Amino acid sequence: MKTVIKKIKLLFGSLFKKISINIILVIILSAAIRFIPLKKLLAFTPDEEYLIYLANTIIKNFHIIWIGVSSLGFGVYMGPFWIYIITPLLLIAKGDPLILGYFACFFGILTTYLLYWLGQKMFNKKIGLIAALLYAASPLIVFYDQKSYPSAVPFLSLLLALTIYLSKYSKKWWILFSIAYGMVFHIHLSLILIILVAFYWAWLNKKNLNPKVILLSILAFLLTVFPLIAFDYFHKGSNITTPVRIIQSAKSSPFKINLKSRSIVFLNALGRVMHLEAGRESSDEILNPCIVDKLTTTSRPHWLFILPAVFCLLFFFFNKKTWKEENNKLIALLTLAFLIPFIFLPIINPVEYYLLGFFPFLFLIMAIFVESLQKTIKYIVYFLLLIFVISGIYTVAVAKGNFGMQTKQKLIDKVMNVIGKEPFELKELGACHQYEGWRYLFSVYGRRPERSSEDDNFSWLYLDEISKKPTKYSVIINETRTPLTSKLKYKYLLEEGGFTAFIIEK
Repeated sequence: MKTVIKKIKLLFGSLFKKISINIILVIILSAAIRFIPLKKLLAFTPDEEYLIYLANTIIKNFHIIWIGVSSLGFGVYMGPFWIYIITPLLLIAKGDPLILGYFACFFGILTTYLLYWLGQKMFNKKIGLIAALLYAASPLIVFYDQKSYPSAVPFLSLLLALTIYLSKYSKKWWILFSIAYGMVFHIHLSLILIILVAFYWAWLNKKNLNPKVILLSILAFLLTVFPLIAFDYFHKGSNITTPVRIIQSAKSSPFKINLKSRSIVFLNALGRVMHLEAGRESSDEILNPCIVDKLTTTSRPHWLFILPAVFCLLFFFFNKKTWKEENNKLIALLTLAFLIPFIFLPIINPVEYYLLGFFPFLFLIMAIFVESLQKTIKYIVYFLLLIFVISGIYTVAVAKGNFGMQTKQKLIDKVMNVIGKEPFELKELGACHQYEGWRYLFSVYGRRPERSSEDDNFSWLYLDEISKKPTKYSVIINETRTPLTSKLKYKYLLEEGGFTAFIIEK
């Protein structure tokens, strides 16, 4: 174990040794483009609210939790480690969700550097730098990196790739891989098929394995997922029997794969990661209900922005060099671990954020392609890369935040100025921005409502906070661009950004 710790120290020591000015500039860009507009653009949705409510149960009355949020819709639960990670942050910030946005941005910056380091380690510094620059400046990536869940997916994806790659130099890296892979069950299941790449790589380098490393790796994984094992033990194998429920569901109602629809989603994601229209709502770009809602300002990519990514992928996968050279092959297999389930696996929802772990490898593949070009053409591509960076900075700088945290804080202030200390109940209306975590935000930035429309979903986490006390006001928050289905007899109407608050006096 001491040897493993020593090697980890050596790794992270080498990560920051002899850093060139170029990557320092990329890191500064990555930090600035994420941190500066954060308060304006930060999206806060039921995903974050659910996690915060779970964390708050620990803060209010410390206890052990064995599971996190549910996933896939088959009664599958994620592990609780992400909740344990954010709990001290919320405690320090006194519940202010902005702290999670800053934490998410930190992961984005760390991912930018890790992508550079992996690229230069596996290939060369130019490839690592180009890949990191693409990741740092892509507006779509920036907007996702500002959202606290699932912000750690790209970082974990690269960490898994790194440990697989380094395992050929030392078998002990499999232990760290096992811990990182265990974290997949705490953060996001879109990374789950990377285990197949790991098994294949271990088989190719089986001479480096021995029973001791295999045993330690298994133990490391089991310790990482221990909370889920304990949960299954007390709940009759709820998680581990998921395949059985999937098979039963498939028998009663066979899964149908719409390859055309899934391919369109994938191609759109490729185009959107390369370019987003300037002056749009950042929340509309990354919230899945908004992406499929035609009333929103979500960017619909032009084929000109889809083609470069498609061409690079095809060039990479159909190049004989890819399958002959070990490092290229590893990147190809890791890429397929995301693409195959996204396009062909029915239980995986074909939504864009399932590709977050794939995007870093896409940028690596694009960087590999650029460096394979002849000098004259390469300089033209470098110029296009500069345009991409400038365009990305501009798109983030002028992005609208009418549904962001700053807007919500201002609207809450306006509402509280009207209702004062009088008791009120809260209701949310709208389309893709109907569920925006208003109850929690009122609790932090204003005053907690006696009751809310969110209670049906989350009240089991705060039963002691629901009151039967009569209320003087009913506050209804509506997404302004969504017309009301019925007229409201309100006393006050308050507007801020993309939201309207109707205050009804009872």
